Amino acid sequence: MGAQGGGKMFKRKGLPSYVAMEFEGGLPELSTPYAGVTLLIELGRVSGVMATAERCLPDKKSPKGLGQGQLVESFVILGALGGDCVDDFDRLRLDRGLESMLGYQLPAASTARQWLDLFHDEALLQDRPMQGSFIPMESARLSALSAVRQRVTHGYVAAVKPANDVTLDVDAHLVESSKSTAFRTYEGFRGYQPLLVTWAETRLIVADQFRDGNVPASKGIKELVDEAYDSLPHREGGWQVQVRSDSAAYEQAVLDHWHSRGWRFAVSADMSQQLRAEIAKLSSDEWHFWAEERGGVIREWAEVPFVPSRISEHRDSQPYRYVAIRIRHTQGTLFADGNEVKHFAVVSNDWETGGQELLEWHRGKAGTVEHSHLVLKDELAAGVYPSAKFGANAAWLRLQVLTHNLLELLKATALDQEYRNARPKRLRFAIFTQVGSVVRHARKQIMRMMSEIVMKIIRPGRQRLRALQWSPG
Repeated sequence: MGAQGGGKMFKRKGLPSYVAMEFEGGLPELSTPYAGVTLLIELGRVSGVMATAERCLPDKKSPKGLGQGQLVESFVILGALGGDCVDDFDRLRLDRGLESMLGYQLPAASTARQWLDLFHDEALLQDRPMQGSFIPMESARLSALSAVRQRVTHGYVAAVKPANDVTLDVDAHLVESSKSTAFRTYEGFRGYQPLLVTWAETRLIVADQFRDGNVPASKGIKELVDEAYDSLPHREGGWQVQVRSDSAAYEQAVLDHWHSRGWRFAVSADMSQQLRAEIAKLSSDEWHFWAEERGGVIREWAEVPFVPSRISEHRDSQPYRYVAIRIRHTQGTLFADGNEVKHFAVVSNDWETGGQELLEWHRGKAGTVEHSHLVLKDELAAGVYPSAKFGANAAWLRLQVLTHNLLELLKATALDQEYRNARPKRLRFAIFTQVGSVVRHARKQIMRMMSEIVMKIIRPGRQRLRALQWSPG
């Protein structure tokens, strides 16, 4: 009930129990609910990414059907529009408006699945041991797909012109799977554990490696970070490189390798008995306040005089720096594990940055590579793998990474600043899912959309893309 006029009461009208409208067919056949995805299609083409796919991926035996660039583009469109399995192609390919915009019909699910299988090479798995972990070499076709991913990186540098700072964040994530070919992870369930390297300043994933679930994150981490660095384009004056990682990179050979390359690093340290003992020796005045967090939790830091032996240590080599973290409750409340305090540590070759600043910088990887894990698994299609074949799944992951990177490039080049931090689901809602109808006028094909969307998003986005200087293919 509510008041109206001079105190007169009225009864608020409730919602009807059904949608008071009739529905019928009749939309033009060349209509699509995805007209806004044209910007992503144009980006992939004007940047030379799809031309790279056409050039680098091996030709099919038959000239019939879709080309390599069209197939890669199809998977990018599938992921960008929210498709999370190969079968979703069968629905999308019925969209005649989207077909008209692309210039070809999307592949059938069976065709897409056969194409993914081409990335698998059973001969590369013959050396897999009966027990223990194994990382096979990539097939030639899968390696060619990495050149397509690299093309996005080069395009970003040419178009956006980022500063010379390159922070490489490396981390693995788990994906549960019910497939019998999946191996048990350290969490006990069957699944996979891909490893990624993200360029933090650009949010691009510059290296990816699909792995069985039983492969430790530490295995091959040095080589994958090197691969990430090698994927960067040449820059006059070079790149200023720094690396962040969790304890997967806490190995002497890895730290020494990064140090020898002149790279700054910060890595979570394993809490060995020796390190715990050194932290326990610290006096109360050696601890510095960092922050008070929700629930009365105090975070503090301290320098730790800890120098583990290094096999390859030289007479003039400088030891690495250890910074400890102590977490406690203000009222002495116990944590769930029964302890009053929790201790962690970070090791670095940076002796100049303040302790708290160094720890906050290291902690920043949660907003880059860990964010990339979330996007790939929950908003793209890397949370469910489509095949029992290793190579097909590796290609699926790389195609999701390619989609992720193209979306980052789209936000950095074609869209307004308000979308710079938008995740895929936001881009779908605000940009990609726009109704359009294809009309023909004066021998031209025109996509008719809402005027506001055309004026505010589509037209300025296309103009920006075409005005940029893209690196030569």
